[in-house]
Amino acid sequence: MQAPLRRYRLIEARHALGWLPVVSLLVGIAIVVFTAMFMPLFPTPVIAFMERAFLIRGMGAVILVNEYIGIYLMVFFGGAAGLMRALVEPRENRSLEMLLSKPISRRAFLMARVGPILLASTAVGVVQSLVLGLVVRPFTGEGANVSVAGAIGAGLIFTALAVLLLCVLVIPLLLVRDAFQGLLIAFAMWVLPMVPTALLLYRPDVYEGRDRLRDLIVVGPNFLWYNASVPLVTAIALAVAFVGSWGALALGTRVFERAELR
Repeated sequence: MQAPLRRYRLIEARHALGWLPVVSLLVGIAIVVFTAMFMPLFPTPVIAFMERAFLIRGMGAVILVNEYIGIYLMVFFGGAAGLMRALVEPRENRSLEMLLSKPISRRAFLMARVGPILLASTAVGVVQSLVLGLVVRPFTGEGANVSVAGAIGAGLIFTALAVLLLCVLVIPLLLVRDAFQGLLIAFAMWVLPMVPTALLLYRPDVYEGRDRLRDLIVVGPNFLWYNASVPLVTAIALAVAFVGSWGALALGTRVFERAELR
């Protein structure tokens, strides 16, 4: 039984992944490299505005703020596209019952389709983070407020956040029957952690007298404000994301086992 199950998992992985991880990886690397190349070419007033808005200093910090969003974007939406194809598309074209007519459990079907997508998304984020560590090196050194370790660590934190959200996204995608609904849910989940950062940009007065809250929830700039603490925060974030992802998938499995197929 183990050999047929392994073969089934391999077939499902090929179907779920396709060329999407390769495309996401190449586009993600391009985003990291070109952001580092072209951001210094922006007009000085634009760079000064970003420094004031995000309470940061130096070109390296400005580049990293934008790079973090790029990593978060590629990991999440690359994975979300794969999940839509793996989970929503069978409901939309009414093929889910046929797929589950095989002698496998719903849990095995779900893990065979979701697992490779989550692993591929994680790999994309890890590679982007490592490339980010290379491109940020010219902006480090004595007196710099950015570091290679801090850049890689923050990239891994955003990767962990994106993968955790993908695991949570599995639950509503098991129930929706329309790709557009799934896309709206995915976008809402992606943008929610970025709302505090957007408030810092457009409504900084919201944080007046709330410095500790600001430092905690303004994701992205806070990794630059406390660059020296990022390695420790990375270890904690990865552990929390692992436990949270496992819990979300376990809940998703229970939801799928009780859901109607039509």
